[in-house]
Parts: sequence; C-alpha cells; structure tokens
Amino acid sequence: MSSADEHAVTANAAATNREDDRRIPARFADDSPLPGAGPIQAFLRFWKRYPIFTGRASRSEFWWWVVVHAVIVTALLVIGRGVDVATGVTTGFWEGQVTEGPAWGVQSILSGIWGLATIIPGLSLNARRMHDTDHSGWWQLINLVPIFGWFFFIWLAAQPSDRGGARYDTGPNREGAQIKPGDAPQ
Repeated sequence: MSSADEHAVTANAAATNREDDRRIPARFADDSPLPGAGPIQAFLRFWKRYPIFTGRASRSEFWWWVVVHAVIVTALLVIGRGVDVATGVTTGFWEGQVTEGPAWGVQSILSGIWGLATIIPGLSLNARRMHDTDHSGWWQLINLVPIFGWFFFIWLAAQPSDRGGARYDTGPNREGAQIKPGDAPQ
C-alpha cells in the first residue's frame, strides 16, 4: 500500500470518528466512569446523564446515588408520618394503627413524583453500572425476579470495574484507557 493510500485510509477513519462523535451530544462525549466520586458528584452526574444508556458508571458513582436516593425516600416517609403524628391525626408506626392523615397523602404524592422523576435516570445508571462490570445493561432485568434477582443484581453492582466494560463507551476513552479519579471530567 502506498503512502497516499495509507493517508486516504487514515483520513477516512478520522472522518468516521468525527461522524461518530457528532452523533453524541458534546456534554456526553466522554462517558467513562468517575472512580472515587463523592455523593454530590454522583448526584449531579445522575441528573446530567439521565438519558444516556451507553458508557459506564463506577461503583462509587452508583452506590453514592443509592445512598442519596434512600435518604430522600426515607425523609419523605418520615416527614409525612411525622407531621401526621405531631398533629395528632394518627399515632406512631409502632402502635399498629393503619389510618393515614392528610400529610401522609401529600407524602404519597411527593414519593410518587420522586419515583417517576427517577425511574428513567435510575434505569440508565443501572445499565451504565452493568457496563462497567462488563455485562449488558439488560442484566438489570434480573430485578424482575423477586428476592433472588434483587440480591443477584446487588452482587453484580458491587463487582469491581472490568477493563472489558470500555467496549460500551462511545467517547474518547472507548479503547479502555485507564481512568484515574483526577483525570475524569467533573
């Protein structure tokens, strides 16, 4: 192959890569995981990357979101029940009374809104976490199997990152370059 042919092949490959990068919005161009993410970083990335089912999510990114989500859901529960108990509309959890007050209804609506707002971003985060462990994002369907599926998914999500997961990337790190916490975008 002559050098002119090699140059043409290289130019075609570069054009193809540019086309691939144009199909991906600029803010999602680097879809590599963020190892060592803190709770605020994980929370912000959850909302910034909500429609993206490609790429990967690190363990810290995934588990910090799980913790923040659990705190918010628990806070909604406690506030709703606490207001009803404080106003004397109903008694505490431990007394076994099942009547619900008006604050409990508001809490149910807020919990429903929160659940609807987080379902798609949660599915995309689960898919990215599965990708980071070098599994298809479809593995999150194992959650449809009661008890066993839940525990199996938790086990999968707790696995360390696998270099093979880079095949799910679409950005500049798709070739599996090791990413250090300081190198990742904020």
